[in-house]
Amino acid sequence: MLSPAITFIMVEFHNGNQSLAAFVVSVYVLGFALGPMVLAPLSEMYGRWSLYLLCDVIHIAFTVACAKAPSLGSLIAFRFLAGAFGGGPIAIGGGTVTDLFRDDEQAAPLGLYSLGAIAGPALGPVVGGYLSQAKGWRWIFWVLTIAVSHSHYWEIGFR
Repeated sequence: MLSPAITFIMVEFHNGNQSLAAFVVSVYVLGFALGPMVLAPLSEMYGRWSLYLLCDVIHIAFTVACAKAPSLGSLIAFRFLAGAFGGGPIAIGGGTVTDLFRDDEQAAPLGLYSLGAIAGPALGPVVGGYLSQAKGWRWIFWVLTIAVSHSHYWEIGFR
């Protein structure tokens, strides 16, 4: 969602470095790749439910921190940490589906689970582009906070 807004971010923080602009966008994916390497094994030790809740709360906190970032450096750090904790539930989600369904019932649930990972990168930039022009780049993080908070509410409701 953030890539269409990177020009607005760089202008606000008075920085014209294109390499740094690309890093602001991609640092989330770096956290998304590294965080699950630690979090997935922890889900086997402490249970998936605990990790889901922990990751959701910390991801929400760092997403709010991104919305309120006072500098480009803090935005980069917050995005990395939001990505690291946001990737945890994605990494352990497949295991949850296989825990809940028999082998012959897993195809449809795993397909639906995969849909988010496929649709998100396709729809995110479109939504982010409109949102950043209409309300400003910080609103991207507020909308993400609302979406993640809503999913957290549903997790608690289904417990």
